Amino acid sequence: MGLYYPQSIALSGAAAVSANVALAGALVSGMGMMQQGKFQQSQANYQAGIAENNALIAGQQRDRAILEAKAREGDYTYEEAARMGSRRSLLGDTGMQATTGSPLAVSTDYAGETKLNALRIRNQGAVEANRLEQEIMNQQAQAGLFQAQGQQAKTSSYYKAGGELFAGGAGIMKAGKNKWGV
Repeated sequence: MGLYYPQSIALSGAAAVSANVALAGALVSGMGMMQQGKFQQSQANYQAGIAENNALIAGQQRDRAILEAKAREGDYTYEEAARMGSRRSLLGDTGMQATTGSPLAVSTDYAGETKLNALRIRNQGAVEANRLEQEIMNQQAQAGLFQAQGQQAKTSSYYKAGGELFAGGAGIMKAGKNKWGV
């Protein structure tokens, strides 16, 4: 003999189907929310990877900027030293003394300008390196933000799925309340 359910507690066939459909809907909706959260996390992790890669590229560019500035400084200094040597040679050909008077003053000014311009070239490299160092920090911070957003999306999806299950359960209870009169 089967179990006896008082008339007030037993669900009719339609109410039982309705309750099962509500439960299935809540489960499907909850799983969908969890999948959406996983996708958002995956997308955020991908963006974080791009930002980390951009930081690596900025680091390479920084290193290259420093090396290029040193090379430009060296090239400039070499060219100017060669030019100064040519000037001294010309002065010697004319019979003028390069170590006294106006030729000395001009040579000293020229050497000072050469050194100043070489330092400007080096400084331009340092400014570019500092800009790229800031880019590295910005990209690393962006990567961290993307990772946090991805983790938040995943966590949030669990809460949303749980809320959907509770809402589905509440709907089933409401349907049962109407039938059971509880």
